[in-house]
Amino acid sequence: MNEMNRKRFLKLLAAGGASVLGLPALPALAREVRGPASPWARVMFPARGGDTDDWNVHPNGNLNLIDTIRDDAGVNVVKHWNVADIGRLETMTPFPFLFMHAELAPELDAARWANMGEYLRRGGFLFAEDCVYGKHRNAGGGDEFFRHMAEVDFARMLPESKLEKLPLDHPVFHCFYHLNNGLPHMQGIPHGLHALTLNGKIVALLSPSDLHCAWTEGDVWFGRAKRIAAEQMGTNIYLYAMIGDRMV
Repeated sequence: MNEMNRKRFLKLLAAGGASVLGLPALPALAREVRGPASPWARVMFPARGGDTDDWNVHPNGNLNLIDTIRDDAGVNVVKHWNVADIGRLETMTPFPFLFMHAELAPELDAARWANMGEYLRRGGFLFAEDCVYGKHRNAGGGDEFFRHMAEVDFARMLPESKLEKLPLDHPVFHCFYHLNNGLPHMQGIPHGLHALTLNGKIVALLSPSDLHCAWTEGDVWFGRAKRIAAEQMGTNIYLYAMIGDRMV
């Protein structure tokens, strides 16, 4: 289902005249939006202490990144953020890419984690990111969501998977923009970008760096250079999720 959507995305993008073999095709790729319409969704889930709002901070950040992906890469991401309820698998499976964002640790039962595991096994891709927006800043030391996902939650959703930090030469840092210093860091604790691998294939990425806040109000909060770096990393992550190592 989702894997077929990603394969169709690649096929139609190439058929539209845009090479996905690397950076030499950038000028042609950016001339116009092309390829199949691809939806974007954010995961809705309860967080520690029964917090039901921690997942949906600054949704305009998603829309700003979609603008960047459309404008810079010419990829037809629909400018609308949908909600995928982790408690209902059928609301997750229409989306080949899911964004998951919070400051607090997720507080989920086994059925909800099983839904995420099933989504990933079917070919979906998850980008999960630690948020540091201040509401709970002192509660988790600035990386509560990241640590809980890395140390507990990924093992719950996919016991057979492996989580590891990505090296600077990994394709996700070079598949569209060259980010030679690796993951741009906005705030929080800089652990680096981690990948969850299932049967030799990356199915999820985990960031502690709050790129999303830079997508939201980067010029104001971090400065123009960091905002651009965060948007470039977000673009790389999305394209890598949809196309993978075939870009490089």
